Amino acid sequence: MASARTWILDRSSLDDIGPISEAIRLLAEPELGAEGAGDIELALVEAATNVVRHGYGPEGGPIRIEAATGNHGVRVTIFDWGRPIPGEVLANARLSRFDFDPMDLLEIPEGGMGLSIIATIMDEVTYRSDQGQNILTLLRRVRT
Repeated sequence: MASARTWILDRSSLDDIGPISEAIRLLAEPELGAEGAGDIELALVEAATNVVRHGYGPEGGPIRIEAATGNHGVRVTIFDWGRPIPGEVLANARLSRFDFDPMDLLEIPEGGMGLSIIATIMDEVTYRSDQGQNILTLLRRVRT
C-alpha cells in the first residue's frame, strides 16, 4: 500500500535528523525489509547532515523532506535553500572512497564519505539546483 509523509524544518539542526530518519525507516520497512529500510535511513542521515553542515552551516536553514512508498520502493526527496553541492563533489561521489586499509587507523578518512555511501547503497540518486533551491532525490527499489 502506497503512503507518503512530509516533514518541514524551519531551522534545521543535526538534532532534527534522528527522529525523521527513524520515522522514514519505519515507513520503509514494510516495503523494503529491515536491510533496505536501514539503507534509506542511513542515506537520509548522510544527506541531511551534509545539508546542515555544508549547505547551511551553523546558522541552519529550512529543509523539507518527503518520503513516499509504492510499487517502486521508497523515494526520499530533500529540499533545501542552502549552498548547492559543487558539481565535482557530486561527480566524485560515484568513485570509490573506500580504498583505504581499515586496519591502519591513521589512513581511515574522518569525513567526506557521505555522498559515496549514498551513491553505493541507493539504487538511484538525482540532484539539481535551480533558482536557489536544491533537490536531492534518493530511491531504494524493492529487491527480490
